[in-house]
Amino acid sequence: MKKVICDCDNTMGFPGRPMDDALAILYLVGCSEDIDLVGITCNFGNGTSDESFFSNTVMLNEIGLSDIPVLKGNELGEDAVSEAAQFIVDKANEYPGELIYLGIGSLGNLYGAFLIDNEIFDKISQIVLMGGITKPLLIHDGKPLDELNFSVFAKASSEVLQRGRNISIITGNNCLPVSELPKDAFLDILCSSDNPAGMYIAQKCGYRFKTKELVYGADSSYCWDVVAAAYINHPEKFTDHPTPCFINEAEIAASGYLHPCSESESNNIINIPTARNRHELQEIFYSSWLAVDMNTNYANFSCKGLYLDKLIQPCILIELSKEPCHGFLLMQRLRKDGYIDSNLDPTGFYRNLRKMENEGYLTSTSDGKSSKSRRTYTISDLGKRALKDWEGSLKKYERHVRRIVNGINSVNSKLNN
Repeated sequence: MKKVICDCDNTMGFPGRPMDDALAILYLVGCSEDIDLVGITCNFGNGTSDESFFSNTVMLNEIGLSDIPVLKGNELGEDAVSEAAQFIVDKANEYPGELIYLGIGSLGNLYGAFLIDNEIFDKISQIVLMGGITKPLLIHDGKPLDELNFSVFAKASSEVLQRGRNISIITGNNCLPVSELPKDAFLDILCSSDNPAGMYIAQKCGYRFKTKELVYGADSSYCWDVVAAAYINHPEKFTDHPTPCFINEAEIAASGYLHPCSESESNNIINIPTARNRHELQEIFYSSWLAVDMNTNYANFSCKGLYLDKLIQPCILIELSKEPCHGFLLMQRLRKDGYIDSNLDPTGFYRNLRKMENEGYLTSTSDGKSSKSRRTYTISDLGKRALKDWEGSLKKYERHVRRIVNGINSVNSKLNN
């Protein structure tokens, strides 16, 4: 098995912050037959090292893998020597020539490990990184984005990139074509799975799509760091490009630019792989996420909002009476027709679909055998009868609610007088 340390700036759960580090860790956990995740070290970038430590600890507890060590690294402006840096040194000595370092945040912890042990790069088998650019980052229909991994601690990055050996970098611009996850597919695939890990990942990471919609008007999000994690386990899905680079701190600080050049001008040869096929790679992502073994009783996939708790069933039956459709399209139609609003919790919505199917109100079919297949729902004969029953029940509720509202109005009128 491949021995891997994941050095990350995971901020899953913090409002508005990225969740791709969490998806990368969950990918590694899902590859448990091939990858031994020997520890997670925390750095800054998306947030602080303390915030990363919190997110990682919470996530591992929730999925029942709290035995994986989590170590705090340095904060911005602090000495790079830290407990996380020492952990990297210890594991490199424990697994000489075997340890793979996956860096998906700033590189202060690996730089700190070098300050502790100047021979660290001879002991690490492979360094795989996500970060840097070889051309500008333009996301979501051409909107510019700053590089935020190598540039946030340029001194550490330039030292590691000049001194390190067997370095492969999945650059930000190379991630773009293959890491964009459409919201509808993400929710459909994960929430339709029988493995509770799918629902967990959708609920814990799905918030990021709302941020993308608000900031960029986009219905997708990028899972940058998962691409680098996948390179460790599936290098055959990539084409390697050993590239002479002139690494210098000023350019790293300005933009994370790796400065490809002629071999005579370079100060290191860095492999800059490109993924061969987006669909094949994302198939690997989903199959690994859905292979996560939730070694826990964690099941807090609560349903939130009036519609989900009380009235979602007849609304679903109304829409499916018109025509069959898959889950995300069904949500869009419910919202368009005014049956739901932003209070709808997507993961709870999918739980209701599965519950209604188990109770016989719906049937479903899958459009394929792969982990990315979608499930199309159809109303059953029992569901049609239930919809007729709902008509009578809702008319009774309407009369009852009117009495309650009239009662409240009467009391409030007396109180106001």
